[in-house]
Amino acid sequence: MARPKKDGLDYFPFDVDFDTNEKTEAINGEFGAKGTLIFIYLLLAIYRKGYFLQWDELVKNQLANRVPGATGELVEQVVKRLISYGTFNEALFTSDNVLTSQRIQATYLDATKRRKNDKPSLYWINDGINVTSSGVNVDINPQSKVKENKVNKTKTNKNQQKKSSVVAHDTSAFKLWENLWGFPNAIALETLVEWIHEFGDELVSFAIRYAAKRDVKNKGAVNYLTKVLEGYKQKGITTVDEAQAALDKHQQVIASNRSVPNFNKPIEPEPDWFKQQQEQPQTAKPEPNSNPESNSDLAAMFAELEQAKNESKSNSEQKSQ
Repeated sequence: MARPKKDGLDYFPFDVDFDTNEKTEAINGEFGAKGTLIFIYLLLAIYRKGYFLQWDELVKNQLANRVPGATGELVEQVVKRLISYGTFNEALFTSDNVLTSQRIQATYLDATKRRKNDKPSLYWINDGINVTSSGVNVDINPQSKVKENKVNKTKTNKNQQKKSSVVAHDTSAFKLWENLWGFPNAIALETLVEWIHEFGDELVSFAIRYAAKRDVKNKGAVNYLTKVLEGYKQKGITTVDEAQAALDKHQQVIASNRSVPNFNKPIEPEPDWFKQQQEQPQTAKPEPNSNPESNSDLAAMFAELEQAKNESKSNSEQKSQ
């Protein structure tokens, strides 16, 4: 009995710098550890099948079930972000919902070079064989020219993204961002590159340092720096010296406003309880023995005692006689 033909791989090479790869770091920065784990499971699913994966709702939900806490929506977002990074071929995904790439196919060829299988052609984008859903070669497939243009366009976009990323990595602004807020996600990286092209590396770096002094967090960095740089643009600030001078002037205005007393501040009215206390008449405390009635009572008491004393003495004298 003939041995069944095997399409997938039992294992595939996994780069030791996968965790520090710019695409992996971008995924991890935007989606966290779940995004990185989804990325790995995507590669496992592709190589298990061979060199491509037909993307549908079933596969999406299976991947979501394999990553704890993930949802189908999160998996979909990670896939679309990887496509925008050039990790997967955008033309094939748009036309046939297929996830693959030249690197994945090259890895598959190297791993199966000892097999006696036919040369792969379905969704193949290496060695001059163009992408087709039926395995037809580019020379005899009239529709493949359109797909070839999509592939070339994707390559061009991918190269542009790589150049932008390399440009950003060599700048002080990018290094400052990475030290303060970690590796920028795709949106932040693209925005950072645009800022550097428009305002220059030094001025963007100055704005980032100013944001750090204001304790701006990662989530609000893009919005905050956008306002700062737009302010520079409106004021015609193009150099670090001009930005520093504008900052010093702004701080002087704030300091002068704090030091000058405000004599025009209205006097607060007296509270009602204070007014009532002032309106009430003050009664003087009576001095001791100042009441004439109490003095007359005291004199009468002493008279009674004196009388009783005389009567007692008179009785004693009569008894003695």
